[in-house]
Amino acid sequence: MTAHPAPTFAERLSNASEADALRDRTLAWIGPLLPGDREMLAEGYLELSEESKRRRFLTAIPELTPPLLDRLVDQVDGIDHVALVVFVEVGAALHPVAIGRIVRYSEMPDTADIAFTVKDAWHGKGIATLLARRLCENAPEGITHVLTEVAAENPAPLAILGKLGVMQVHSAGDGVLDVEVALSGEHLRLTPPHKVSDSIPCSPSTPGKSCTCATSSVRNCCA
Repeated sequence: MTAHPAPTFAERLSNASEADALRDRTLAWIGPLLPGDREMLAEGYLELSEESKRRRFLTAIPELTPPLLDRLVDQVDGIDHVALVVFVEVGAALHPVAIGRIVRYSEMPDTADIAFTVKDAWHGKGIATLLARRLCENAPEGITHVLTEVAAENPAPLAILGKLGVMQVHSAGDGVLDVEVALSGEHLRLTPPHKVSDSIPCSPSTPGKSCTCATSSVRNCCA
């Protein structure tokens, strides 16, 4: 691990996109996760509720350990692993309120895992929807499908993922759902191994989008 200085306010703005207005008209900027963001990421994670932490990793992880930070920060290369941070301006500083990443599966080079986390106080403002869209816009080259895991008790990500393309949801057991999204008019590829009667209910989140559900399993790459 190489130590990197924390980015300055000017560096943040130079790397960020133009401001987006959230549902409450708060302005937000989206920029890349930078090498000097280890401390910011670790401290931001500690601000999450226990429920948000569990939903992020589908297990109880109280804090981001150095080896985990190595994966979440040092392995971001902008080629196969893209990570974006959402900032809002408070006073004269930009404060991080959400982070998302999209990571290519090495064994499936046209498929990526996706994950996004929003600080609890900023839920319901459309940040996750905006972040998911931007992640797909900046996805690793050649990505046509998203394959990820979602906690069955937390249906909100399904509505967000369903806006990205054609989606199907599979029960992986133990309270986990596997989600496949075909981007840019691509076709779904996973063949459900069980009969239709074993499927779980699902409905399209956006007119013109479709969603099918059955059972399967997929490895999470963004953990």
